[in-house]
Amino acid sequence: MGRPEDFGAGIPAAASFLEERLGRPALGVVLGSGFDALIGAFETEKSVEAGAVPGLPRRPGCGPRRFVSARAGDSRAWLVDGRPHLYQGFSPAEIVFPIAVLAKAGARAVLLTCAAGGLLEEDRPGDLAVVVDHINLSGCDATSAIPFHRRDPQFLDLQGVYDPALAEAWRGAAREAGVALRDGVLASVRGPCYETPAEVRMLRAMGADLVSMSTAVEAIAARYAGLRVAAVACIANRGAGLASGAPIRHGDVVGEVSEAVAGARTMLRGLVERLSARA
Repeated sequence: MGRPEDFGAGIPAAASFLEERLGRPALGVVLGSGFDALIGAFETEKSVEAGAVPGLPRRPGCGPRRFVSARAGDSRAWLVDGRPHLYQGFSPAEIVFPIAVLAKAGARAVLLTCAAGGLLEEDRPGDLAVVVDHINLSGCDATSAIPFHRRDPQFLDLQGVYDPALAEAWRGAAREAGVALRDGVLASVRGPCYETPAEVRMLRAMGADLVSMSTAVEAIAARYAGLRVAAVACIANRGAGLASGAPIRHGDVVGEVSEAVAGARTMLRGLVERLSARA
């Protein structure tokens, strides 16, 4: 299996720096747009501002804001507050730097969260979906930057990239909490523009029922680095053309997700604890 440091020479130093301050994680949780509301559900231990982490790729006002150590049952999770995006000018290797750091620091699994557009007629803002597969339309794969002779495996098998056992943990937590949760196939696009109605029809024809500007590139890197992967999307809006031409605004997207996450914090905390126990 590939080494986390294959994604960048600065990864071992960043992992060592964070592990010394936050402790060794069993699980990493990447908090997408609006998911920072989840931090308050945990007993947090310590946090490190992203700007202090050596080698962490940065852009003004973009990317991770901080790394937070939190108790998750009998285990420890690192909450990565914010993520880098392709549309912010980060390269694929920079996008997956936090994932590689988690793997190098000892995490065994990662939970990826994201805001998404819902492509099913019955989707409503605030609904949650467990990602069971993806269609990577970003044009990017961070493993392609690793020299071919060093890449291990040279051709990565992505069957089951979203771990079925971890997905079932999602479903169990949702059932216990009485929260509706559907399965979804996520189309991952570059952004920053939202999709046109014609593009939404194309995505649906391709087999996607969610669309986001993140997640797939990170999931591929996590699989390469040996991490088990779980992912959940919060439907922030219905895809273009499915909501009578209503405008899609980023502020509304973040607000919708924040409200949904705040309402489902107990379930989401229970899920993180389940994932930590299974990692």
